[in-house]
Amino acid sequence: MEIIHYSSIVPHSICAATIGFFDGVHRGHQFLIDRVKAVALREHCRSAVVTFSTHPKQIINPPFKAPLISTYEEKIEMLSKKGIDECIVLDFDKELSALSAQQFMNDILKKRFGVTHLVVGYDHRFGHDRREGYNDYAYYGKEIGMSVETVPA
Repeated sequence: MEIIHYSSIVPHSICAATIGFFDGVHRGHQFLIDRVKAVALREHCRSAVVTFSTHPKQIINPPFKAPLISTYEEKIEMLSKKGIDECIVLDFDKELSALSAQQFMNDILKKRFGVTHLVVGYDHRFGHDRREGYNDYAYYGKEIGMSVETVPA
């Protein structure tokens, strides 16, 4: 598994990806990852997990201390054992937190990493204030040429 830090790469193509903090890489996370791998196999492309070096809530609300199941290093090790091609590590900061879901999908996922297929959990939310959900992601995806699918609980 190649580990890519957002600040250190040039644009290239991933194709299938999922996104989340992935603390503990539990069965739900593994299900998402397996789905991404299946899409990548079907589409003959690379698979990726997009994650964060620091829990986003710690940046948005600095007094918050996330009770983590695993360290960053343990998380990366668990992800590497899942057979994903690439792990994209984003340094979540105020600038990233200000992006809407549409901006994040277009500017980061699509333009920066070439994601054409995004797999999210049934309750996943991202973007400024986490206002948007799956229906919004699917709509934005159609606008930018990215298919978006959700997996059940």
